[in-house]
Parts: sequence; structure tokens; C-alpha cells
Amino acid sequence: MSQVERYVNSIEFLRELFMEMDSLAEPVMGIRDWDDSVCIDFYGRKLLASVDGPYNRRLVMKSALIHASTDVVVKGGKPIFCLNTLIGVKGDVRDMAESLKRQALAMKIPLLGGNTLFEEAEPRCSITVVGELILEKPIRDSGAKKGDSLILLGEPLWGSQEERIRKARILFKAWYQILDSGIRVNAAKDVTKGGLTPTIYEMSKKSGREFNILDGIPLPLTRNLDNFLLSVPGENKRKIKEIAERNECIIYELGSVK
Repeated sequence: MSQVERYVNSIEFLRELFMEMDSLAEPVMGIRDWDDSVCIDFYGRKLLASVDGPYNRRLVMKSALIHASTDVVVKGGKPIFCLNTLIGVKGDVRDMAESLKRQALAMKIPLLGGNTLFEEAEPRCSITVVGELILEKPIRDSGAKKGDSLILLGEPLWGSQEERIRKARILFKAWYQILDSGIRVNAAKDVTKGGLTPTIYEMSKKSGREFNILDGIPLPLTRNLDNFLLSVPGENKRKIKEIAERNECIIYELGSVK
């Protein structure tokens, strides 16, 4: 099974199944959009929410909370809090909970509750992140425009927990400076399940545009990177590079939008 079939096409039936739910909630961004997060109006504020997982113990012990938060951050939101669901024997649950606490403190995303099941099962964790939109509108993954430059912002979040936290803090800081500067980003998506191949496919398909990808990209195409794929007007590329350089945040030029 290809990465696109596994991570994109295989779950399209769920979108059709739940489509009518949008009419009940009238979200800013919901089932119809099928984006990384849901966005709703909430008493004068726009909230973003995303649930991710279930993560295996290995990833929880490194950076699961960070991975879950990128779905909110890349849409233009600042996480307010998160919740978790843990399952496994008590020792594994304790270890995962302690790791999540370290990540929550380091990223300043408080973990305020959740649900726990002690069971002789493979240890797993799902995480829900709720944030507030800091822009007028969320940055969708469907807004790529003809002539845009495709940029990958940030190093892949690999390595030890300390390395992943350090890289994520650099990525988030540079990203928020880009947003605060008013630089227009037409589309954005975090590179998670399945890696660049399904991420590029989904952004291209939903935008109705062909993506011209350069040869020789120095990153694997089918591994989770957890950095941000951006589609930006060509004239904004230099400004983004300058902000990235000031923050020692690596960027990769991937190509352009036809």
C-alpha cells in the first residue's frame, strides 16, 4: 500500500460519513475542510482543536505531545492546554505520564486532564490539543497559489527527547515571528504521518494545483518530519529566510506551485 493510499485515501470515507456534522456546529474549519485542526467560534474567540494518536510508548517517551501540538501551531494557533488518554500496565502508564509532563513544561502547553486505563495491553497514548487562533483566519492546507514557493521550515524533529524539544522550540519561535510579521502564507501543513509524499499530495490536490518538486531533496520522502511545509508568494521567501536565519532555524526549498 502506498503512503498516499494508507494515510490519505483510506480514510476519505470518514469525511463523507461525518460531513453533516458541520451543519450542526457551523465551524470556521471542520469536516468539510478535512484539515489538520478544527476551528470554531467560541464566544468571540476562535479556538483550534486537534486529537492525535494513539502513539506507541517509544514516541510518547520522546515527543508525542510536541507532535500533537503541531496540528494547532501550523494552522496559526497557540496551544492553550492539552488532554491525554493513556492505556497500559501501571509502570508504562507512569513512565509515559512523566514524559508527557516534561514535554508539557518545556513547551509551556499545560496538560490539564485526561483518561487512564490500566490493562495488559500495548502501551498507547492519544493527545488532544486546544489552542487559540492568533490570526484572523486559520492557514488552510488548500490555499496554495500559482507561482508560490514551497518551503519546508525547521529541522526534522528527530533524536533524543532533549534534541526534539530544542528543535521544536526553535521551529515554533521562528514560525510565530513569521506570523507576527504579517508575511502572507497561502497554505501550510505539518509533515507527519507518511512524510512528505502524502503531505505534498494532499496540499496539491486540495489546492487544485500541481507542485513542481526539485530533485535531490536531502530528506526522506516517507518518514515523519514534524516540520512545516509552506506555500508562500515568491516575494515573501526572502523575508522568511531572514527570520529563519535569525532564529537558527533551518529551511529547505522544495520547489514551486504551477
